[in-house]
Amino acid sequence: MTEHDPRLGAAGLTRFGTGVMTAIGCQPTIAAEIAEHLVDADLCGVYSHGIFRLDWYAERAAEGKFVPGAIPSLVTAEGGAEMVDGGNGLGMPAFRLATERLLERAKRDGMAAVGVANVDHTGRIGAFAQRGAEAGCLTIMFGGGSRKDWRQVAPYGGARAVLPTNPYAFAIPAGERGPVVIDFATGMAAGGKIYAAKMSGRPLAEGLCIDAAGNPTTNPDDYFNGGAILSMAGPKGYGMALVAELLGEAILGQAMDGMNWICLAIDLSRFRASSTYRAAAEECLAELRDCPPAPGFDRVEVPGEREAALRLERLTTGIPIPPATLASLRALGVRLGVDADELVAMA
Repeated sequence: MTEHDPRLGAAGLTRFGTGVMTAIGCQPTIAAEIAEHLVDADLCGVYSHGIFRLDWYAERAAEGKFVPGAIPSLVTAEGGAEMVDGGNGLGMPAFRLATERLLERAKRDGMAAVGVANVDHTGRIGAFAQRGAEAGCLTIMFGGGSRKDWRQVAPYGGARAVLPTNPYAFAIPAGERGPVVIDFATGMAAGGKIYAAKMSGRPLAEGLCIDAAGNPTTNPDDYFNGGAILSMAGPKGYGMALVAELLGEAILGQAMDGMNWICLAIDLSRFRASSTYRAAAEECLAELRDCPPAPGFDRVEVPGEREAALRLERLTTGIPIPPATLASLRALGVRLGVDADELVAMA
């Protein structure tokens, strides 16, 4: 996205997204939940998990890759742990259920773990981790186990895609501006960023991908023609991806077509009074913000604060949508019989 792209209102995009998800077979409440999640990602500037995904979801639903009408349920794993079975649907409703149960147990027992399995694409997991931090819990969520279906990332030193992007999200209560939220793929980019670049007809940033011959590229088509995303931070991202892959496959079982996930929460009030902790956290964060910026930077930022500020701004100014993406969404509305009048740029 660029600041010169047409800007659309969040409410209209949500209504359109709800219509699309309903048209492909989701129950109305789940359709609205998914649309709201996608639009919120765009509000936060995480366009790799934003409204452009609607076209991809419709395509995957038509191919039978997930069950639009699925309803997630709480189940018990073989060893007795609590799991959420997503019923092979999209992961947002399953993660919402898992987060609710996770926090309930963490507040009761001090810490908790809940698994999530049988889900397709899960959206921006940082949004769910943030809910845990807002409830006073250190919250960690990560997933893997789907390399047989999603070979996207080259292992460190490798020239071929072997691993998925295996994302992690960490969120922790902080100071006056809300939680610190860190949400990242273990590849140099989320797979959605490559899709978004291709759909918008724009090049990738340097250092994200290699082509089928292992050479650096900024052409998103090279990724789809046998290329790979590079590991984040070289061996560090590779190591984190490997842990997530083993967790997803060896502990939770081979993923269907999405990933298997583990969600962890620790109630920090069991260690220190919330008010005392928040004052200490604010002192730490204020010191970081006051650090002089390096050349090329305006300021030092705290993870999660940029997204929160951008959300407030875009609720008023609108969400920039690349023209090619907007045209694809309008075409999708025509194909599915969904009113595309909501897809009108703000004045």
